[in-house]
Amino acid sequence: MFKILVVEDDEFKLSSLKQFLVNSFKSVELHEATNLYDATIIINDITFDLILLDMSIPSHPFKVAGGTPKSLPIGGLQVIFELKSLKRTDDCIIITQYPDIEICGSHYPTAKAEKSIFEHYNYRVLKCIQYSEGASLWKSELTKALSSYENFNS
Repeated sequence: MFKILVVEDDEFKLSSLKQFLVNSFKSVELHEATNLYDATIIINDITFDLILLDMSIPSHPFKVAGGTPKSLPIGGLQVIFELKSLKRTDDCIIITQYPDIEICGSHYPTAKAEKSIFEHYNYRVLKCIQYSEGASLWKSELTKALSSYENFNS
């Protein structure tokens, strides 16, 4: 079974991504995390074939009387740092609604950020994709990025 983790806090985007993945793979086991805390817990328990990462995620889940989650504009990178600390090389694709990604204090166009992530953090991200609800470009870019997987329905 092909194991995928989707780290995404926007319920509409999460739903779109999950639907796309279920329709795109012959056999898939989907996991989800809506914040950095939950993503960290799950990647410490499970090795994934693929992780789809949003860049801007909250620090922890919202809980009544549990403190307000802090928005982390580079929360997706913190997931990558956790993978590196575990000496893991799970395939990652960043999928964000923003046109650029902040890396070491500089902003890089989303479409070219995987090279900068490798240069700064020595972690290979397969692709960085700009997501837009209702648009089809993200789907075609994600299809192309996933086409090399054996159980991908092309």
